[in-house]
Amino acid sequence: MIERCETWTLEDGSKYVVASIVELDGKKYVYLMNPDDYNDYFIGEYSNDEIADVVDPDLLENLLLKFNDDLKINLPKILEELA
Repeated sequence: MIERCETWTLEDGSKYVVASIVELDGKKYVYLMNPDDYNDYFIGEYSNDEIADVVDPDLLENLLLKFNDDLKINLPKILEELA
């Protein structure tokens, strides 16, 4: 199970915080951001306690719209928790 504000270390050793979780077509997707550089982010599909990179441009476009809506509401809370 994955939760907002959790820290994840990717295979390359980079650490990210779960900023947003959305579901689309029965799949769970996550928006991860680097806690030291908010411009550094990763979008992936979460399944079986693993995160796989999303590369399909149409899917990314749909996901970015959903993440944007979610982050408008929740980003201040996330940043407060990280402070």
